[in-house]
Amino acid sequence: MINHIKTFRNNRPRTSRLIIVFLILGLLLTCLRLALSPAIIYVANSWLKEQGIESSIEAVNIGILDGTVSLVNASGKKDDKTLFNIGLVEIHWQWKPLSNKTIEIPKVALDSLNVNIKQYTDSIIISGINIPLGEAPENTENTPEETITIDEDVKSWAASLGEIVLTNLNVCYLQHTATLSQSNKDSKILDYCVELKKMSWAGTISYATDRKLIEAGDIPLSSTGNFSLNGLSVTDNRLGKKLLTSQSNTLDNVIISGLNNLHLDQLEMNSLSLFQRDDKKHTDSLRFSQLIVNDITLSELNNLVINNINVSGPGVYLVKQNEIDWEYQQWIPQSATSEKPASKKQTQTNEASSFKITLNDLNIANSDLCYLYNTTSLYYCLTFEELGWKGSVKYDSKPTKANTVDLLVKGDLMLTQPNIHNQSIERDLVNFASLDLTGLNVTGTDKVSLSKLTLKKLKALQRSKSKNDNTASFDKLAINDIQYKKNNVAINSVNLEGLANTVSKNKDGDWEHDKWIIENKVSEQASADKKEEVTDKNQTPFVIALDKLNITTDKKMLFIDNSTQPVTNVGLQKLAFDISSLYTSKPDSNSPFKLQAKTIRHSTIDIAGTIKPFADKISIAADGKLKGFDLRAASPSTKKAIGHIIQSGQLDADLDLKAVDGVLDSNIALSLYQFRMKSVSKEDAAKLDEMFGMPINQTLVLLRDKDDSIHLDIPITGDVNNPNFDPMDAIIKATTKATTVTLITFYTPYGLIYAGGNLALNLATALNFDPIAFDPGSAELQTNSKEQLDGLSKLLIEKPKVRLTLCGITNKQDAFTLYSERKPKADKDTALTKEQTLKLDQLARDRQVNSKNYLIKQHKIDHSRLILCAPEHKDKDDAIAGVEINI
Repeated sequence: MINHIKTFRNNRPRTSRLIIVFLILGLLLTCLRLALSPAIIYVANSWLKEQGIESSIEAVNIGILDGTVSLVNASGKKDDKTLFNIGLVEIHWQWKPLSNKTIEIPKVALDSLNVNIKQYTDSIIISGINIPLGEAPENTENTPEETITIDEDVKSWAASLGEIVLTNLNVCYLQHTATLSQSNKDSKILDYCVELKKMSWAGTISYATDRKLIEAGDIPLSSTGNFSLNGLSVTDNRLGKKLLTSQSNTLDNVIISGLNNLHLDQLEMNSLSLFQRDDKKHTDSLRFSQLIVNDITLSELNNLVINNINVSGPGVYLVKQNEIDWEYQQWIPQSATSEKPASKKQTQTNEASSFKITLNDLNIANSDLCYLYNTTSLYYCLTFEELGWKGSVKYDSKPTKANTVDLLVKGDLMLTQPNIHNQSIERDLVNFASLDLTGLNVTGTDKVSLSKLTLKKLKALQRSKSKNDNTASFDKLAINDIQYKKNNVAINSVNLEGLANTVSKNKDGDWEHDKWIIENKVSEQASADKKEEVTDKNQTPFVIALDKLNITTDKKMLFIDNSTQPVTNVGLQKLAFDISSLYTSKPDSNSPFKLQAKTIRHSTIDIAGTIKPFADKISIAADGKLKGFDLRAASPSTKKAIGHIIQSGQLDADLDLKAVDGVLDSNIALSLYQFRMKSVSKEDAAKLDEMFGMPINQTLVLLRDKDDSIHLDIPITGDVNNPNFDPMDAIIKATTKATTVTLITFYTPYGLIYAGGNLALNLATALNFDPIAFDPGSAELQTNSKEQLDGLSKLLIEKPKVRLTLCGITNKQDAFTLYSERKPKADKDTALTKEQTLKLDQLARDRQVNSKNYLIKQHKIDHSRLILCAPEHKDKDDAIAGVEINI
């Protein structure tokens, strides 16, 4: 064997030498591979020991050939307290793509990470490692000129990231408004712990690998894959409550192709809860069981299209503590509430760009929405079974001249089993079986049409513990062909079926429905202001046109007065009413109407005629009859009013109702049969006799016909709005004509109640940011500027939908620094040359690019969320040398 080797070496000396060299290199690499891991562990442990941290690292594995590096079971302790723990960090990369200037990382894995971060005004402590936050250096006037250009690597190098798996993460962050030495529990403004069971990305995220995006001038960011986030929990340690919990979240088929084309097949979030509360019934302020959003597309950064949204089990619990405080404010750090509001001038200049949104279908199931005002009895909850929208909703914040419509809505809306419950008195305000809006078509805010509105099984103002005892209810309301256009409403027909109501007074004589009235604590001045505002609004005419209104019911409409003895109980048990041609724009036109009804004591009412309800002075011409009214129903009222009960009697009436231009000239011809009255006491009898001028029973005898009937004509005259009609006075006058007259007070037990309410939360929140300042003539980020950007990164991380615009600016000081001949004492009015303008533009561009790159590299902010402006040079004295930042 040795002879063969010698022969080979003698015959091929070069080849044998190369083999020996490779063997030696392989041996050296092997030795390096074996020694590198222990060396890294030793250096890391030694450095941490210098920081006062006792650490241990189980293993550092490096695979040079296969492109892997991993850290296994690293932990650190100080004073027997665990500062950090890392179960596993694993990174894979590919060597071959580097030859094409492409960094390709197929996989990144992180498991069992526990980190504590404490930030003070003078330092930040990360897992026991104290990092001082030094003060920014003082500005100097003669700063050396330095030209910073865009990093060429950013332009020429590409990167690709594949699978990402993060498991069992626990990160705590504490922030003080004081230095480390002066900090205490009162200086805490943020104290959060974030727990995450698993976050994964399965797919690719690439930068500068798509040549088409680069050629198109778009940011060359692309991705395709699936994202999941499971077991997320955020705890506010200041309050000892959960800020947020979420069971699972997934993004399916995330496709990004630059900033102009973003698509997502589906977003799904399960069991989300926000703002934990100490209430067993309402354990959180905001929640939902499941949110699914399908087929999401964002193009050109301002056109969002969503095909479908499904929300299951949404819940909101909103609590107002007093006139100015809300419960949710306890979650807001003190520093956040002390920020100065945006100035009016800044708000006007930062004009928002156009944004378009399209939503096709929406479904919300099993909601629970509550509002509580602690200083009043206002406490309501809204629940419903399902809210469904089938159609399309399009909104454009800035429509073009060709398309002046900002809102387009077309489709059908369905709402089932809603219920508004008054928690204070444990009664339902209103509930119904279903509401259907069919053929809804909205073209801007001034044009709305609806084919049909159908409302079924409504109940309002629950009276007792029984769900079927309500002040008002109906079986079905159908409104057909509704058209709205600029304060004009036109309706073809309104049909109301199965109407029922019960209006009552309690034993004290107060209306039963008064319990729904909220105590008014508004100041007199506020009330006056509100009244004036309402008056101003009413000056705008509102035109209504209704072709036909029809009301039919076989149910009871009752009036109950519990303050009388016996209890008054009167009403209708059947009603048919219709009226047509109701036009406010034609106040002098007649509206024909017809009323037929049957009382609970089997009497009938039949009235027909015409009316001008919208005229300045109402006119009416109608005839009618009242037959078979049992006068005993009015006995409790007569007993209370005049101290007499009605023993027997039946009433018929011929009604001749007329009014011309607001002047009444009507007559009621009464016929009373078998009418008998009896006084409760002698005092009551004497009082009524004195009113009539002779004993009442003698009066009745004089008025009776042969068939024991009494006939009286009661004229009704005066102004329609204030008719000169006193029933007792009219009766007395009628008896005078007949030598001696009497009659009973005619009581019409009919009530109409309207109750309603309205609540409206405009947050507007305006965010203004101080500009990032640079030294004159420089594009280098200073320490204080980096701190500003660090603060902005927190906003971007916490609010993932926020995007910032970075606008680089140069000013006079930049020009004076770069071109000494332009200093004020020389010639301040000298115009900039083309070369100087280009150089200043480049300086402004470098400033905004450096700011953007800092946020990307230091805080991993996505490129797409940072938008650059065209650079500007401003000669105004108050112009900044830096970067303006806007949302």
